[in-house]
Amino acid sequence: MASGKEIRTQISSIKSTQKITSAMEMVAASKMRKAQERMSRGKAYANKIKAVIGHVANANSEYQHIFMEQREVKRVGFIVVSTDRGLCGGLNINLFKRAIVAMKEFDDKGVEVDLSLVGAKGAGFFNSYGGNVVAAVRDLG
Repeated sequence: MASGKEIRTQISSIKSTQKITSAMEMVAASKMRKAQERMSRGKAYANKIKAVIGHVANANSEYQHIFMEQREVKRVGFIVVSTDRGLCGGLNINLFKRAIVAMKEFDDKGVEVDLSLVGAKGAGFFNSYGGNVVAAVRDLG
């Protein structure tokens, strides 16, 4: 059985960890809020670009650029952006699940799937899970 001093030390340690975790959560929330604000500011620009591209694509039906040709899909590539460190388990797990489902859909159609991975967690996961990893980058931020 633990003595009173050991219990107090353990409680103090847990409270310290809670404070650190709380501070990290507040910093992450602030960064997320800023990223969402940047994204919302860019939406009008993105919508306008989408409209312009749609207009250009429909402008002259006689000219067909080589990139606009319809052809059979033989190979696809996924860029999977994950984290380098922990405390983002839910984010990484959900990302990997969705990537696996999408990869399986293409694999069932006989389409070759290549992976380009950003982040240590994604590289570690797909190296153990399998898949054709053509590029992997870690420690960017």
